[in-house]
Amino acid sequence: MTRSHSPRSPLVQLGLAVLLAGGWSGVIGQAGAARAQGLGQIVRAVCLSAFENEVAQSGKRAPAGMADYACGCVADRIESGSSVDAARNICRQATARRYPI
Repeated sequence: MTRSHSPRSPLVQLGLAVLLAGGWSGVIGQAGAARAQGLGQIVRAVCLSAFENEVAQSGKRAPAGMADYACGCVADRIESGSSVDAARNICRQATARRYPI
């Protein structure tokens, strides 16, 4: 039997709320197509750091590949023009489906 965590679970949230702090929405909204790749790298780095902190605080161990999948999803969505909220929500759900821990 497979358990799935609520989208409110610390591991599923993956610390992506960090992207909403400090004006990220404005920065992302103003980024031009020429800067999208650089922005994606920044989003990925912030996300990975937040993910590691969330996992450490939860006392659990994330499955191999979970952080890369979740943060890659967020970066890709934002580079494709999604809002931070939309990227976070879609990727949180996709990660929970792929990694039902």
